[in-house]
Amino acid sequence: MSETLTQERLKELLRYDTETGEFTWLARKGSRALVGSKAGSNDGQGYIRIAIDGRRYRAHRLAWLYCYGKWPAAQVDHLNHRRDDNRLSNLREASHSENQRNASLCRRNTSGELGISLEASRQKWRVLISIDETGKRKHIGYFCSFEEARSARDKAYKRHGYHPNHGAKPTVA
Repeated sequence: MSETLTQERLKELLRYDTETGEFTWLARKGSRALVGSKAGSNDGQGYIRIAIDGRRYRAHRLAWLYCYGKWPAAQVDHLNHRRDDNRLSNLREASHSENQRNASLCRRNTSGELGISLEASRQKWRVLISIDETGKRKHIGYFCSFEEARSARDKAYKRHGYHPNHGAKPTVA
């Protein structure tokens, strides 16, 4: 992503609190952005967006620029899965693949665990995980018990560098 905003310009307009993850306005910007007021709003997908100089930015990317003086080369991952929690301690730069390896459990998941599904025709639990940047999937095996499947999946996750939070539900701040 080609970003034009600089750290210098960002710091002229906003203050970022690394402990709370919130931005506040240092300069008045229009009728709603008063000096000292909280900047940004939820974009409907759970992320906080802030409009600066006619362009909308995600707050977690601005936090990265504010603290490190450069735009993140890849994605910024929220470690606790909460898209509106922009505390610096909750953010890490990650490739797309790394970010996907710290995903929340999908609401449609029926087994309650990522990578594990019941193969009805065999009456066994199947473990299937993604193993690289291309999204290539690897079949780990079929297992008689859910516990065996979970154990095999956890070993495969560790072997392939998954984040320990992968599959966890978002935590409350």
